[in-house]
Amino acid sequence: MEERRSLAKEVELAATPDEVWKAISTPEGMSLWFVPHEQVDGEVEADFGGGNTQAGLVLEQEPGRRVVYGAPGPDGVPPMAIEFLVEGKDDGTTVLRLVQSGFFGEDWEAEYDGFGRGWDMFLHNLASYFRHFAGLSAVGVVAFGFTARAGVEVWADLVARLGADPVLGERVRLTPEGVEPIEGVVDLRDESVVGVRTEHGFYRFMVDDAHHMVNTTQYFYGVSVDRASRTAAWQSWIDGLAGNS
Repeated sequence: MEERRSLAKEVELAATPDEVWKAISTPEGMSLWFVPHEQVDGEVEADFGGGNTQAGLVLEQEPGRRVVYGAPGPDGVPPMAIEFLVEGKDDGTTVLRLVQSGFFGEDWEAEYDGFGRGWDMFLHNLASYFRHFAGLSAVGVVAFGFTARAGVEVWADLVARLGADPVLGERVRLTPEGVEPIEGVVDLRDESVVGVRTEHGFYRFMVDDAHHMVNTTQYFYGVSVDRASRTAAWQSWIDGLAGNS
């Protein structure tokens, strides 16, 4: 019997419990800060880019407080489940807790680390959404690619193709070839993630060496965006970076 493990994250949000509940319990809400979601034949389908979609069900729900997503396994236990817990505070803010369970196999530590860094980025998005764009709807653009290249090589190429290796808090104008320039403030930065907050949303870039992948997630709030053409342009850009074109 393999050991079942869990990953826990917590973030305090400048929003009411009702606002947070909508952000984690509806496809429109999840699309504000995670990846594009939609309801398909009773399932919730998430678009991770590059044709990579994942579908799941609401396994448990206490409206306004708790929701669990997953897909039941053959024994009735989901191989992986994501639980969100919403708790209002007296000062009007809300604490959101996330528990992802189901890390198996010999490489579970790399899987755990990869998911952990991903959730840090997405929860940062949610906090920043409430701080800067609360109440606005979102158009999401996602591009994704697997790569045989080493992570450090992909990262060096990524910042070169962006036209800068920015630092946290810096105001930048990035000039990736073949797509639109990016102007804003660097609000996320570590050795494998860079994020820019613009006037109308967020650009996020991540290299995950453990899973041999590179992606970008982008969010545009309150503006008209041609999602299909922009997704195609950025997917071509990511394919070039990953060495798949």
